[in-house]
Amino acid sequence: MKIPVVLKNKNYVKLLAGMSISKLGDSFFLIALPLLVYELTKSPSLMAFGYVLEILPMVLFSLFGGALADQMSKKKIMVIGDITSSLLIVTVPLAYSFGVLEVWMVYVVIFCIASVSAFYHPCFESVVPEVLQNDNLVQGNSLFKFVETITTFTGPSIAGVMVALLGTANVLYVDSLSFVLSAMFVSMVTLHKVEKKSGMPAIVQPIKEGLRYVFRTKIIWLGTLFIFLINVGYGAVEALFMFYLKGHLKLPAPEIGIIFSCQMAGSFLAIYLANRMKHIPRGNLMIYAGFAIGVGQVMLVVSQSFVIGLVLCRMVILGSTTLLAINWFTLRQEVVPKELLGRVISSTRMVSFLAVPFSGMIAGVTAEYVSVGVVFLTSGIFVLFFSLITLRTMLHKRIGKTDEPFSRKGEVGSL
Repeated sequence: MKIPVVLKNKNYVKLLAGMSISKLGDSFFLIALPLLVYELTKSPSLMAFGYVLEILPMVLFSLFGGALADQMSKKKIMVIGDITSSLLIVTVPLAYSFGVLEVWMVYVVIFCIASVSAFYHPCFESVVPEVLQNDNLVQGNSLFKFVETITTFTGPSIAGVMVALLGTANVLYVDSLSFVLSAMFVSMVTLHKVEKKSGMPAIVQPIKEGLRYVFRTKIIWLGTLFIFLINVGYGAVEALFMFYLKGHLKLPAPEIGIIFSCQMAGSFLAIYLANRMKHIPRGNLMIYAGFAIGVGQVMLVVSQSFVIGLVLCRMVILGSTTLLAINWFTLRQEVVPKELLGRVISSTRMVSFLAVPFSGMIAGVTAEYVSVGVVFLTSGIFVLFFSLITLRTMLHKRIGKTDEPFSRKGEVGSL
């Protein structure tokens, strides 16, 4: 079997190892914290609020994270972020052990860890082009997604069993340890680019530059707007999915973990397809993935009493989301100049994630009065509708097989 070229790059391997360990720990976070909120509240709207708090910092702080990523040491920001996250997450099981844990404490931890991620993610994604050549970006991003999928495939099942054996809060000790190990690997990455700048980093001007590039570069702005519209429907479903499993279907933690694991099989397929279809225009694949997400959400409604059908629908949704993400990451990395990449990543994330807090909270409140199935059906139709409209934009290319016309300077102009 031929070894991927990117695995011969030691810095890439260290980044991959740190990310893998962190994502494995996040699988425990993914299962344990929503279940804690359910145990403390039994409310769909309050569970949706927890999901909203995971996304809100992306809107509030991504611009600042991107501005710092282009001016300060990316490695230092990521190491500090991992250590901070480790200290934050360990407070939950400690408070539980002393019998003082309340839902507001869980909310604070969710918000703070997501805030750290808003600074961490632009650094991580923008550091990839510094350790890989442009022609290896698709393979590198796909391998990141492949390993992430493996960890998130095995992690939830293990977490579900551990929740049943040890209790919901105690499994978060494992997540705390994963952040420490991630920090160790990231600290060993060597970046040849000199990143330190004298004085305090500028904030306002870099943010303006990043936003200006996004709004003036047609292909980036269209991609951002498309992700925003997809997130309106996607966020509504994801905000209620854990409540759907626990509160509506009454599934135990081990079965929930298995469902979260099995759904990642769709991501495995998406990673395989991303490499096979890398000569198809990125924008086209993003739109096709949007269609598939909408279909999967609609089909969730008819799979309520059929667990295998539910898993298949989730495979379609998660796989399509992975395919969309790989092509969107790669499109940005190919088009945006490296010196602007951190700011552009954070700007696009801020705009696209702006939809999720509102749609998630509206979905949670709506679920207090109507069935979750109605929310899923409405969300799927919404995603399908806007995917269809996007076929009429320049994001969908009808001529050519590559994205070569989109140079690193982008195609600038008003939309």
